[in-house]
Amino acid sequence: MSDISHPQPPVPRGVRIGTVEREQAAAALAEHFAAGRLETDEFDARVRQAYLAKTAADLTPLFADLPDEQRFAPEPDRVRRDPGREAAALRTLVFVVAVLAAILWVALVRVPPLVFLPIVWLVLARRGFGRRSCRAW
Repeated sequence: MSDISHPQPPVPRGVRIGTVEREQAAAALAEHFAAGRLETDEFDARVRQAYLAKTAADLTPLFADLPDEQRFAPEPDRVRRDPGREAAALRTLVFVVAVLAAILWVALVRVPPLVFLPIVWLVLARRGFGRRSCRAW
């Protein structure tokens, strides 16, 4: 569901409004209507009043008995990305694809997948590279 934001009247409240503010009010009323908070007749009357409004103070009564969705909406959870976890998932995906490719190679070509040996060797060599010290030899 989208956020419903009631048009906030500028200060002072007697300032005239334009078409943009009237359309924002009508859109907010449409969201409330879609949420089942307004009946058809009531929605029509409020939209008519919104388009006839001349000042910001004229829009305020249209939302007096309707909740402001921003107050009740839970704050969206921030997604924290873990590069290590993403890299592990990518390695797993590459491994699964390589195994499936090898199986398909053997099934269709009927030749052992010797082409994949250098790739596996490079991957294993890269994983071990830099983890051992010279003293361990």
